[in-house]
Amino acid sequence: MDTIFIREFKADAWVGIYDWEKLRPQTLELEIEIGIPGDAAGKSDDIHDTVHYGMVVERFTAELAQKRFGLLEALAEHLAGIVTGEFKAPWVRISVAKLGHIRNVRKVGVTIERGRAAKG
Repeated sequence: MDTIFIREFKADAWVGIYDWEKLRPQTLELEIEIGIPGDAAGKSDDIHDTVHYGMVVERFTAELAQKRFGLLEALAEHLAGIVTGEFKAPWVRISVAKLGHIRNVRKVGVTIERGRAAKG
């Protein structure tokens, strides 16, 4: 399976379980891999045969500005559902990290994988 990747995507999001985390959005860093089946887009050169990564970034940015999450796991699950549901991707891996959240730690986060990646 071919993949589209989106690296070092930064977005502000309302996420956290502590009172101080609920006062303002936090900047998160996302790493996203999206499975695209077959080689249709490479052969057709048509955006309709693939997942439009610009639309994914726009959709995620809008969603993260509006919704509130307690856990990064829930946030990642929600975003994965958008990719597999709205964008019809068969597989997605999403890493979400809080930056500088813990002293002496640059990033802390979670990675989830949903759907079925083709073996090969």
